[in-house]
Amino acid sequence: MNEHSSHPTTDSPAPTVWPSIGFTDVDAGIDLLARTLGFTVTARYQGENGTTEHAEARWPDGGGVMFGSRGTPGAWGALGPQGVYIVAAESATVDGAWARVQESSWAEVLEPLTDTDYGSHQFTIRDGDGNLWTMGTYRGA
Repeated sequence: MNEHSSHPTTDSPAPTVWPSIGFTDVDAGIDLLARTLGFTVTARYQGENGTTEHAEARWPDGGGVMFGSRGTPGAWGALGPQGVYIVAAESATVDGAWARVQESSWAEVLEPLTDTDYGSHQFTIRDGDGNLWTMGTYRGA
């Protein structure tokens, strides 16, 4: 079964750099990205056995991530843990995600919600596959 939806309506350009993540449990990865962190899953392509072979999730403030199953041979199976920094346009977005992280059984808190000396309001978690996810308001230099 293949699911594909149109890209979310935004004023920002379509992403041209896509971090790629491998999950051993893609459903748990989708839950973490969509329900916990606030991404919108825009594409999901499943193989004959029902395993998600490729999926895409868009971040409402711009950008996205591609991911697939580490259990399938090929490039996805070779991926090791990755690190992704997610820029949130507002502190309230970070606060909302932080509240949902507290309820997630698939997220280990590495750095709790804090305000940094360089002006970011952020937290860092590790998912069940060892991928690091930091969400903060720092947009980079």
